[in-house]
Amino acid sequence: MKQPPARLVVAGTVLVDILLYLDSHPNPGEVRIARGAVVSPGAGYNLLRTAVGLGLPAALLGLVGDGPFGRIVRDSLAELGVSVLLPVRGRIDTGFDVGLVQLGVDSQPSFVGSPGVEVELALEDLRGVRLEPGDAVYVSGYDLWHEGAGQALAEWLGDLGDDQLVVMDPGPLVAQIPVGRLEAALSRADVVSSNLAEARALAGPLARAMHGPELCEAIGGLLRPGAVAVVRAGAQGCWVAGAHGDVSYIQPRPALPQDTTGAGDVHVATFLTRLARGDDPFEAARWANVAASMAVERLGSSEAPSEEELRRELAKYRGGR
Repeated sequence: MKQPPARLVVAGTVLVDILLYLDSHPNPGEVRIARGAVVSPGAGYNLLRTAVGLGLPAALLGLVGDGPFGRIVRDSLAELGVSVLLPVRGRIDTGFDVGLVQLGVDSQPSFVGSPGVEVELALEDLRGVRLEPGDAVYVSGYDLWHEGAGQALAEWLGDLGDDQLVVMDPGPLVAQIPVGRLEAALSRADVVSSNLAEARALAGPLARAMHGPELCEAIGGLLRPGAVAVVRAGAQGCWVAGAHGDVSYIQPRPALPQDTTGAGDVHVATFLTRLARGDDPFEAARWANVAASMAVERLGSSEAPSEEELRRELAKYRGGR
């Protein structure tokens, strides 16, 4: 692992989540009334909010529109003290998605998205911003999938020097990312954090029969020397393949899930904040497991615990390797 990250830079999308909370998903043609609703920034915002809340400075390297959704994003980032490294883009608003969240179920919500200005991110936008040594640059598979922004990000990642830490979350669209873009991102990644389904998609056709430790080892084998792979399994904890290829299982903290939206983002951001504090990847994953398990017990896409809450819970729980 390189030097600890000094700042999180989310390179890509912050949009607006419209989350509807249901007892069960509707069948085609059915009408359901939501038990509740939340409108808040999502996607990269989940990582930014978690990182800042746990003491890691953060910035957005992405486009924000000048419409009503863009204002929600700008105001929320300003409240956090997060810098937006590109100017507001006129003419088109920030995008949004609608998420159907089944209450009390430990499964991913269903989303329908409507992209906005964020997918217009271009190579000249990215190259026009000077990063700092120690920046941890986060890239999502959602952004790599988009034709224009994805190609720009893949090419730009190759420009980055070794004084930046590249962090990739493949996301559920990983199997649809063009191979060239995906390989470019993986070849530059220093940390890849994925859930089980995404890890199987990354590892290829033979991965269907693989379990957590085998998947983690397989993902680690796709990365450059010294990179770290994390395979998240929700209530089952996670596996970490360290810089030397050793794979360790990190136990979960039991949770009563209410809303799993953004749990993976909370895990990734907490992992990075602990690396910034000097923890090794295995200890950082323990903190990340506990933070994500606490986040799913709350409604909202980025309701991560504070550092005080996290420390208090860690005093009661310590995961094993």
